[in-house]
Amino acid sequence: MQDSVILISTAIEPGARSSKRTASTLYGDALARAGVSGVLYAGGDPIALAGRCDGLLLSGGGDLEPALYGQTPQSHRLSLDPVRDTEELALLRAFCALRKPVLGICRGMQVINVAFGGTLLQEVAGHDGIPHPVTTVAGTHTARLTGGFFKASSYHHQAVGQLGHGLCAAAYAADGLIEALEHRSLPILGVQWHPERMIPGLCTDVPADHSALFTYFIQRKPKP
Repeated sequence: MQDSVILISTAIEPGARSSKRTASTLYGDALARAGVSGVLYAGGDPIALAGRCDGLLLSGGGDLEPALYGQTPQSHRLSLDPVRDTEELALLRAFCALRKPVLGICRGMQVINVAFGGTLLQEVAGHDGIPHPVTTVAGTHTARLTGGFFKASSYHHQAVGQLGHGLCAAAYAADGLIEALEHRSLPILGVQWHPERMIPGLCTDVPADHSALFTYFIQRKPKP
């Protein structure tokens, strides 16, 4: 049986003369643990890629252009990449059109929310490099895959504000910020923390084991 192939979104390395694209190797390692193969996005037609791949992993990274969610820049820490914004939004639309599973991590969750018309909070405190408790919403895929309560490895200074159309909150931080979201009818899940850094054997001192999140691609793969 052929492995599922998951497309991993990438960032263009700052200052790279050849427009080198990068993503943490932990994403591919985590997918391999789940029994699927990861391939890095290297450009190309989103519709064709969605047809060839079985799912999309929207990886972590910098910030989205505030104009995409109807705001002006309000944070002095914004790290913008308009090319990546355009590419990831196009990829997300292509995979959604084919109802193929999408997992968004950190920035990736924010991309999902903005794509469906939601907004972001441009600056939040207490979530950048600080493990903190997260409570999942009962009955969600997030709760089934991660449990009801855990400490998360978070590295973000922005957060989901108003939820986009068709999305629902699947987990919250103690301060009320949305830490995970899901689409009500499409196979889309986003988490604000970094589950690829919460896998025993890949990382040390993990606050919880979130290997199961990467099996989402197998569980939500369209049936032939």
